[in-house]
Amino acid sequence: MFTKILVAVDGSRSAKRAFARAVYLARKCDSKLDVVHVVSCEFGGDSAATFELVEDLKAGANEILEQCEKIASRNNISIRTLSDIGDPAKTIIGLANNNDYDLTVMGNRGLGAFKELLLGSVTLRVAHHTKCTIMIVR
Repeated sequence: MFTKILVAVDGSRSAKRAFARAVYLARKCDSKLDVVHVVSCEFGGDSAATFELVEDLKAGANEILEQCEKIASRNNISIRTLSDIGDPAKTIIGLANNNDYDLTVMGNRGLGAFKELLLGSVTLRVAHHTKCTIMIVR
């Protein structure tokens, strides 16, 4: 059914449930599973404090991806982890549209709840602009 699945994670409870669902589907469908975490880069400047903040966010992303690798390993699923810095929606849309995924799995609500009220959620933007099927996990 699904041969190649992309799942986006950000450390939120919703993303953890989405990852669990993606692992389940990958196991049932014998699919390849790619996991992406995008560090949202919405601040400017080139100060040492900004650099330190970006490094802390990257370290947090690596921890999240390592947790995903452990869970996948326990389920006998091999995954490929990806991380990037930038606009999460644009990055996920680009990955989904340019890499022949059959399915993109995301949580319905990430860590940016306040921003969601003002600009629309990352999940909503991805759902409207990806070519592949999207599964939104509550």
